[in-house]
Amino acid sequence: MNQATREQGFTLVELVFGVTIMAIMVAAIGGLFLDNLQTVTLGKARAIGLSLATEKMEHLRDLPYDSLATQNGTIYPPGTIADNETVVRGSYTFTVHTDISYVDDPYDGYISCPCASGPAAGKPKDLYPYDYKKAQIAVKLTNRNVEVAKLTTDIAGKAAETSSNTGILSITVVNAAGQPIPNATVTIVNTNPNPDVNITTTTDNNGLVVVPKLPPDSNRRYVVTASFPGYSSEGTIADPPGAQTAVKLNPNVLAQQITGVNFAIDQLSTLYVHVTDTSGNPIPSLNVTTISAKKTMTTPDVFKYNQSATTNATGDIALSNMEWDSYRFTVPGGNYIVSASPYAPVALDPNSSKTVNLVVSPSSSWPRITTVDPLTITTGSTFTGFDVTGVSFASGMSLTLKKTGQSDISGTSCTVTGSTLLTCNLNLTGAAVGAWDVVVTKSGNSTTQVGGLDVTP
Repeated sequence: MNQATREQGFTLVELVFGVTIMAIMVAAIGGLFLDNLQTVTLGKARAIGLSLATEKMEHLRDLPYDSLATQNGTIYPPGTIADNETVVRGSYTFTVHTDISYVDDPYDGYISCPCASGPAAGKPKDLYPYDYKKAQIAVKLTNRNVEVAKLTTDIAGKAAETSSNTGILSITVVNAAGQPIPNATVTIVNTNPNPDVNITTTTDNNGLVVVPKLPPDSNRRYVVTASFPGYSSEGTIADPPGAQTAVKLNPNVLAQQITGVNFAIDQLSTLYVHVTDTSGNPIPSLNVTTISAKKTMTTPDVFKYNQSATTNATGDIALSNMEWDSYRFTVPGGNYIVSASPYAPVALDPNSSKTVNLVVSPSSSWPRITTVDPLTITTGSTFTGFDVTGVSFASGMSLTLKKTGQSDISGTSCTVTGSTLLTCNLNLTGAAVGAWDVVVTKSGNSTTQVGGLDVTP
């Protein structure tokens, strides 16, 4: 290769390198330009949104006081003002949300606070919590879902609050620990007044919603529900005819009275069910019904959760979006649950996951363990009167405690009462602390309750 050729080759490399550097610079400048353009665009949108919010607020101020109500807000009777509307200004599309609600001034006492804080501390609860109205306009840039403007104002009527032929609903929403849930969605529906009551609102920081001036109804036709994203939901229902009774009845609303409704909701959880036979082999294609402890009706009972699912090839079922509760399980006729680990009913906490292992047998005579008493025993001595409750027990049964790496502990002086109670003595001298499996054996058939007994120091 001569000198000229080498010089041309180096020139090409330099050209490629230069183009690369130029491309990086253009990309950086382009990104900066786009960022600036977005900032300018959002700034302009904020200016237009603020102007739009101001126009809407001025329109509200021009309306009569009694007309200040949205179509689906907390004020009854509903008004003609749209809760949400889409407005186009130039090249921008905005979503305008209008919220109008009553305000309970702390000066004359709270309906929502037993402390009655404020200048009127110590006064009794204010039975008419509609001192004035609060109007709020929130404007969002629709394509970005970004709030660009928000205005709030208080609007008072010309006359002071007075008693009337209406009632008040006070709704409290808490979690499983009894702590208030702010911003929970509350709906109130009654199709019998004219116009219909159809209110959707949210709780305050105390988990409370107070809705005054509702038409009286003593026939339990107000349907109230509470929900929150990712949480369970709860609602009231009408009292059914006959002997059956609803657990949480629709409330009555009585003239010049406050009716309280309390809801408890919490984060959803997942429950995993693993089913095996008595030899530890997974059982596929088995229909397992999961039933909650919570009920919606009694006499006869209607359980809040009562659903069936089929095990997969590995004997597993995954139940998602489960409410915090205690759950028991049933299997089709011809099959029998001989043990459930942990013991059923299984407690499921909010925002958690739990696995329950079910051992199923086709034999009705196979011994089944329900629970033991006590669940915890102190190591180092002989315990007299350890009870195992179950089904299909018979004289001559044996009891053994097992733990990996430890010698088995056999029950002594075992007796069977009826066919449901096995009582033995346990010598726990030197027994290792921790969970021990409880094994009962009848005529060569054994059932194991994994981790059925805790031995403590």
